[in-house]
Amino acid sequence: MALYILLVIASIIFSVMPTFGSWLFGNWHQGRIIDRLASEEKALNDSGAGHPINNLSKPAHSTDVENSTLVMSSISVGPSWWQMMLGGWKNIFGGKIESYDKMLGYGRRKVLHDMRVQALQQGFDEVINVRVETAMITKKSGRDDKTAAYEFIAYGTAIKYVRS
Repeated sequence: MALYILLVIASIIFSVMPTFGSWLFGNWHQGRIIDRLASEEKALNDSGAGHPINNLSKPAHSTDVENSTLVMSSISVGPSWWQMMLGGWKNIFGGKIESYDKMLGYGRRKVLHDMRVQALQQGFDEVINVRVETAMITKKSGRDDKTAAYEFIAYGTAIKYVRS
């Protein structure tokens, strides 16, 4: 009887540990990369670089445009096992899948930040007509589709004004 109880307890522990480990490591890792992005954004803002990204179809200034080019950035991010498990539960019972919010917010912020950095490094003053697209990348596993990652692509037209 004692051996049976030990086996039951051991099976519960070994079935819960990977999920708990995923939750623990996933939160730590995502927090670390989000904090790194926040510090990069703060450093760029503190440098006085401005915020040259918008979704307007025309330049903010009515001055002449000297040069323009396409700038873009992309990233793929994936949920942890814990986030996928919580998302699966929400999918069954209904409701907002909040476990993905942190990952999706990071993806959007990262592509916009990288595109902003790219435009500024190339000497452009503003990026207009900015679009951010998100796509699920899935892999087929038996009958069910399992989400492997989300891809974010941001693109826009970088413009440089004529200096007078």
